[in-house]
Amino acid sequence: MPIGEGGHGLSGGQRQLVALARCLLLRPRILLMDEPTSSMDLQTEHEFLRRMAHVTQGQTLVVATHRLSVLDLVDRIVVMDGDGKVFLDGPKDTVLARLRGAASNEPNEQAVPA
Repeated sequence: MPIGEGGHGLSGGQRQLVALARCLLLRPRILLMDEPTSSMDLQTEHEFLRRMAHVTQGQTLVVATHRLSVLDLVDRIVVMDGDGKVFLDGPKDTVLARLRGAASNEPNEQAVPA
């Protein structure tokens, strides 16, 4: 498969992987990733996360994501509210437990009589 200028000929996920690989070659002390697996299929995402866990040891990793699976890479979670203010901050397990507790306490719209 020929690859053209700007990654022409590559899928979105392939372009994403090439960009991440180029960044990782520099071994930055701090790595910021915004939705790093957004264009990957589930199999590629799983393999990427497995490898990233080893490659990023000893690095500070800041990740913005909506995917729970990506949180396997982090030790700490900071949750921002809609106004950009810190809503929760702490160890991953603590923050996830609080989020699960908050979600289970929310009223279920389907349970409310019409």
